[in-house]
Amino acid sequence: MPPIYHWLTKNGIPVYFVARSQIPVIDMSIIFRAGSAYDGTLPGIAQFTAQMLNQGTRNLNADQIANRFESVGAHYSAMIHQDGVTLRLRSLSESKFFNSAFSMFVELVGHANFPQTAVNRTRKQIEIALQEEEQTPSLVARNAFYKMLYGQHPYASPLLGTMQSVQEITREKLIDFYQHYYVNKNAVIVMVGDMTKDRAVALAEQFASALTEGKQAVLPSLPVKQPVAHLYKIHYPSQQTTILLGQIGITLKDPDYFSILLGNQILGGGILTSRLFSEIRNKRGLCYGISSYFDALQTEGPFVINLKTRADQAFTALSLTQSTLKNFVVHGPTEAELLAAKQTLIGNFPLTIASNASILAHLEKIGFYELPLTYLDNYRANLSHITVQQVHSAFQKHIKPDKLLVIMVGKT
Repeated sequence: MPPIYHWLTKNGIPVYFVARSQIPVIDMSIIFRAGSAYDGTLPGIAQFTAQMLNQGTRNLNADQIANRFESVGAHYSAMIHQDGVTLRLRSLSESKFFNSAFSMFVELVGHANFPQTAVNRTRKQIEIALQEEEQTPSLVARNAFYKMLYGQHPYASPLLGTMQSVQEITREKLIDFYQHYYVNKNAVIVMVGDMTKDRAVALAEQFASALTEGKQAVLPSLPVKQPVAHLYKIHYPSQQTTILLGQIGITLKDPDYFSILLGNQILGGGILTSRLFSEIRNKRGLCYGISSYFDALQTEGPFVINLKTRADQAFTALSLTQSTLKNFVVHGPTEAELLAAKQTLIGNFPLTIASNASILAHLEKIGFYELPLTYLDNYRANLSHITVQQVHSAFQKHIKPDKLLVIMVGKT
């Protein structure tokens, strides 16, 4: 792994940079603490705002912005999650291509103007997406799961919002959200690719100068509480039943993070080798696929097991899933399972830092969540030192099989 350079711009934006000259490409991103957890009383406004950035600036309309990027072979994207919004640019590093792409990127991030016609168009697009969500069982289940799991906590806010909230989001409210959250004090800049550190420093300063000062956003300090066990059924006319079950999990900085990571690889993260896949799919053919994951976030993210099965065997599959989880929590993994999980995660690690894009994603995580610069250097060692007892203890501490929230979407 090449060295990670870290510094602050003159007005305080953290910057993370890795020089990588293997290919003539620069990948960069700016991340704001402006995810769906900051929606407040208007679910979906964070997503709506992110979608509007490339729809018009003080100088250009949406078509002109798209043409500018296309003319130099650059790609812009916006991605939102609970904690933040990530805006990315990928461009050839040669100045005649990159300078135009970068100036366009800075323009739309720092000077979006939210034209009313684009607001109306984007609202219709989101309404169509919401209608599609209602016809997609996995998304129906996901939205219900977060709503039931997090209650009044900001993580309960649906990414796209609701039909009602999207109608209530006006141009003025979008501008207010943008001016409040898309500011220097609330940003992290990440760069990877074919350039020197001096050039990276200059680009970061140019980016910082396009943003207003502002304040750093802080998640509302509502407690995240484990719900009591609950089964929530949603009727859907499908031959399959989609099942999500889980509970509140861990943060990215939890001391048990690496023990949980290895344990989940054994339980349900190893798609074809996990206990859940072996017990529910291989031995009994009760589902089409099953997996588990921990979405570690700024505040405790969820632990989720998801599967799809025939409606007539849904409760059998659910019961066996619950018993498999309980057995794992009570007894823990075997030495052989832990060794195999370590070999997989440690062995696959080089592939996760093999490209600009993958390194960029790691740096975004390090920068946004303020992880140590040695995080990637120590990753394999942190995994290799974990014992069976540590995995067992971590799952007993964090997972309560008798307090699972279960969402079933189907005819069951």
